[in-house]
Amino acid sequence: MSDGDGLDPMRLWREWFVKSEKAWSDALTDLMGDERFSNGMGRYVHEALHTHRMFSEAMAQYLANLNIPSRADILDMSDRMAHIEDTLNQIQVELRGQRSQLTKLAASAPGAEERKRPARTRKPETNDS
Repeated sequence: MSDGDGLDPMRLWREWFVKSEKAWSDALTDLMGDERFSNGMGRYVHEALHTHRMFSEAMAQYLANLNIPSRADILDMSDRMAHIEDTLNQIQVELRGQRSQLTKLAASAPGAEERKRPARTRKPETNDS
């Protein structure tokens, strides 16, 4: 065992693994390169898509009969809510801008400093005149 020429089980296993992987890779490459395989896989994918579409339509009809929203309905409502939130945010930005403009106009108006607001009390103002 000291010279390294003895049987190394890990080396043997590694060689077997590499050879087997190459053999499988070559066999599958040949198989997938065949026109019949491509046609068969295309038919399989087409049938799977058709089955998925039929199932989705049947489930949507079932949920509609039970008056339960489908996934598409929920996604549509989510899109609508996002649009409404965006619109409200735009309105809020506009209102803030208009409010700041009004504040500036009111502050720059002649006699703005002279105007005094009435005292905020519960008692009505009395006219002493």
